[in-house]
Amino acid sequence: MRNLFILFTLIILGSSCQNSEQDKQPKILQDFIQNGSKSILPDFSYAGYEYGEKEIPNSDAIVFDVSEYGAIPNDNIDDTKSIQAAIDAAGANQGGIVFFPPGTFHVNMDTTKLDIIRINYSNIVMRGSGSNSTGTTIFSGSATTQAANNSPWLSPFVFHTGLNLFGTDRFYSIDEEPVFAQLTADLLKGEAILQLEKTDGLKSGNILLIAMSNTTDDGDLMKNLMDPLEYDPFQTSYINAGRDRKSSFQWSVEIDKVINNKEVLLKQPSRRDIKTKFNARVAIMPMLRNIGIENFRFDCAYKGGYGHHKTREHDYGWGAICMHRVSHAWVRNIDINNYTQNTHLVNSRNVTISNISMSGLNGHYGPKMYHSNDNLVQDITINALYTHGPGLEGASFGNVYRNIQLAHPSPIDLHGIGGPDFCPPMYNLYENISNLTKLGGGGATTNIPHAGEYNTFWGLQLASFNDDDFNELFYSWIWRDAKRFNNEFHIDCHKQYLRSIMVGIHNPNKELSIEHKTEDRNDEWIYVEGLNQNMNLPSLYETQLKLRLNK
Repeated sequence: MRNLFILFTLIILGSSCQNSEQDKQPKILQDFIQNGSKSILPDFSYAGYEYGEKEIPNSDAIVFDVSEYGAIPNDNIDDTKSIQAAIDAAGANQGGIVFFPPGTFHVNMDTTKLDIIRINYSNIVMRGSGSNSTGTTIFSGSATTQAANNSPWLSPFVFHTGLNLFGTDRFYSIDEEPVFAQLTADLLKGEAILQLEKTDGLKSGNILLIAMSNTTDDGDLMKNLMDPLEYDPFQTSYINAGRDRKSSFQWSVEIDKVINNKEVLLKQPSRRDIKTKFNARVAIMPMLRNIGIENFRFDCAYKGGYGHHKTREHDYGWGAICMHRVSHAWVRNIDINNYTQNTHLVNSRNVTISNISMSGLNGHYGPKMYHSNDNLVQDITINALYTHGPGLEGASFGNVYRNIQLAHPSPIDLHGIGGPDFCPPMYNLYENISNLTKLGGGGATTNIPHAGEYNTFWGLQLASFNDDDFNELFYSWIWRDAKRFNNEFHIDCHKQYLRSIMVGIHNPNKELSIEHKTEDRNDEWIYVEGLNQNMNLPSLYETQLKLRLNK
């Protein structure tokens, strides 16, 4: 009898502890746990290498030592061609480790031409001997700026993947590929079985680019994505999307398996309804896979003098690492010094970037993504001052920025549509990032609003900006200069970051506000819970990953 009493007591105590833990969780997280995809809170657990289900590998593949191909450290001779020869040899072998011994290797030293390192093969690991002064340094001797009429914002980086698949003169979109098949049924939010006209030739691991297009002159798809927002006359990428029948929604996603000749199972459920009425279709998106860049220090000949949009070289001419058109890849243990652009992801998915230091002279960007999905950027130390904080642009969904330390106050950068063929970033997560000022996205006036729906800001401490007697969180430069833009002066700038989810946003020294309001709310424009409360939130990414993996 006594044992039964003890057992009953333990059950009661366990239940009480469980209830206590649930009470600490925000309401929106409780709703997600109970209702899954019916919740407005997106599932961020698919971010990163192999969807967070596997550790980044320590490859033991065949080694291709760059010194055996003529790249000699510390000799002040340009090593670009020798390094490229080692990469090409590894590529011919269907993959391998391109190894760099300690010392400094010089690349792109000829100022009269562009000569970067091109990683155009799958299964390549670029491995240095360490990111400190006794490890491996990659030194770039000249800028890589493209001309003003050639998309300078896509200027090549010193290490650049996937240039055999697509160039740097424009953004890639579904219009570059033949249509593989139309959707024969709507793919609803939370569903992962895609119904197509055909599946012949598809296989597990293929990346599909799923697109929807505007089918009416007034932009029926763009309205579906961005309602109830109305645009100023200069926001032409949005206004003209219907007239030009733009494919404003483009999502790259991986096939888990082919079920039959009409259906495939995706690796993850859709975060929104994909409607056949918007000419929903798929193309096969060629991608590289399993590329790693690890254990390097990057330095360069940039002399400084940075000013935002001072020159194209200052903005875009000095970039370290660009992971372009790659899936299931990683960048880790890297020190980047004196670059104006550091790590970019372009049309990539399931890349993990971790343990990165960015330091030296002032510049344009720290970590940035264009049109990329389900990537994980974490454990980043940013000691240099950059105009834009951790950034997203264009059709970027499901990405996670977390565990980032900023030495200088910086804004979160949601940079708009990224071109007339796309929509702005949606369904992304920012958590555990220090020294943030505000949500203050940039972008060309034609390409703003800054963000689409359900970007989530979780437990962040923000400094805000002073607006009369209020400490505002959202800033949109097109709505704060009525004389310049011939429009109204706005205090409701959160509407340019549509349906943001704000949980536990706080500052210990001041009361923060949104539209000069400090109360929580849930309406068609924004979800706010725990404003001005340090809620000591658990990591949302880790919580959702454990839920999905039943850990």
